[in-house]
Amino acid sequence: MREEVLRLENVTRIADGVTLLEDVNLQIFQGEIMGLICINYGGQNELVELLQKNVPIHYGRVYFNEKLVNSYEHTSSSMNKISIIERHSRLADDLRVADNIFVLRHGFKKYLINRNKLNAQLRQFTDELELDLDGDRLVARLTPYEKYACELLRAVVAGVKLVVIKDISNCVGTADLVKFQELMKHFAVKGFSFLYVCNHHEEAFKICDRLALMENGHIIKVLEKRDFTRHKMSPYYIGIYPGTPLVQRLKQQNVLRFESVSTGHLHNASFSVDRGECVVLLDMNNTVLSDIILAMKGVLPVDSGRIYFKDKSYTRRMAKRAIENGVAFIGQYPTSSMLFPDMDYMKNLCFLIDQKRNIFRMNGRIRKSVIQEYGDLLGNDIFAKDITRLGPASLYNLIYYRIHLFNPGVVFCVQPFSDADLNLRRQVVDLIQLLKKKGIAVIILAVNLSDSLIVADRLLQVKEGFLCREFERNEFKYFDREATII
Repeated sequence: MREEVLRLENVTRIADGVTLLEDVNLQIFQGEIMGLICINYGGQNELVELLQKNVPIHYGRVYFNEKLVNSYEHTSSSMNKISIIERHSRLADDLRVADNIFVLRHGFKKYLINRNKLNAQLRQFTDELELDLDGDRLVARLTPYEKYACELLRAVVAGVKLVVIKDISNCVGTADLVKFQELMKHFAVKGFSFLYVCNHHEEAFKICDRLALMENGHIIKVLEKRDFTRHKMSPYYIGIYPGTPLVQRLKQQNVLRFESVSTGHLHNASFSVDRGECVVLLDMNNTVLSDIILAMKGVLPVDSGRIYFKDKSYTRRMAKRAIENGVAFIGQYPTSSMLFPDMDYMKNLCFLIDQKRNIFRMNGRIRKSVIQEYGDLLGNDIFAKDITRLGPASLYNLIYYRIHLFNPGVVFCVQPFSDADLNLRRQVVDLIQLLKKKGIAVIILAVNLSDSLIVADRLLQVKEGFLCREFERNEFKYFDREATII
């Protein structure tokens, strides 16, 4: 009989009259990698908080290591022995690796630190795992994968029974994600348990033993390993896409072209993108995406080669005025980085037009024209005075329709499905289709495939800074939509 590490029984949590978690039932066993996918984000953060700390609940019970630690009758506010590894590292950047793993942990009581002894202890782990992690390196100099590996080792050394892995796939390259998942499997065999929180079922299928689906703070279904099929997921996810046909690229008309371009991390890259085409650039090692963005913005010089935009040399001088020249960008977390909370919806919507023409004024005639064109598409949101009261779906509409109104020649979308729940992913797919239909070239910069291939016409694979493979859409059938390409 498997030993139980965690059990939630009919847990309901309410705050300020809002039900955050409703009748949640969840079990995690020793040595198990349990997956969690949220159809929407309702309850995700509250569930993770509840696992780590015994906060007040209104109904139900929580058991940890088969002991009752929280219930509707009594809440201790104590902490459970659980580690959380998420997008933002919890390591101390200005300390060494060995210090983070062995010293900065609960229970370490020595006053004199023998650094050689700590490094020797670390090597016992790294040699077994074939992990290149020097104990004397500063954490600030580690790659994202190395930081996550360091955090995992710290949890293991501390004797943590359950580790929550929360949305890390958008921070490491595909190759590094595979390596981290191998570390998880290694420690699962040794009896450590994991809750793997991610946004896509195909990612969960590769690593998890079971998978829970949550919507509005309620676990609606738990899939066993034998049920890890698209058919079983179709009521919740896959089935929504067949009704969204791919917008075909327009007649070939080159918009952007790289000819033997090299930067600090990008080496001799040549490719082109046509009007209305969507190209996914998959960076296996997460090294070149920032180079491409910085080069297109004129921040990073091109060491060799040339970039052409609409058949004209895209000089660094032009790049520094990218927006004015018709080159747009959508960042990885656009709702927090691309909107102006002190401006109303209309001013946010028309912001890029103002940047492009430098003479734009929100007069009544222009305002009426924009409302007439976009009012039916955006609904009452277009009249919003305070955008901070709008939900994620409305804010994503605002960002993408701003690009649609601006009508650039090309838009770079940095990992557009990051931090998006299942419902929001469908919306992003439709919004990218909308840009393509208008003739805007879309370049998706990604470290994992996510849902990108649904809208892609081509896939370019970059490995260790080199463009190594290219797939046309009719070749996508040779691998699973979310398969790891190595």
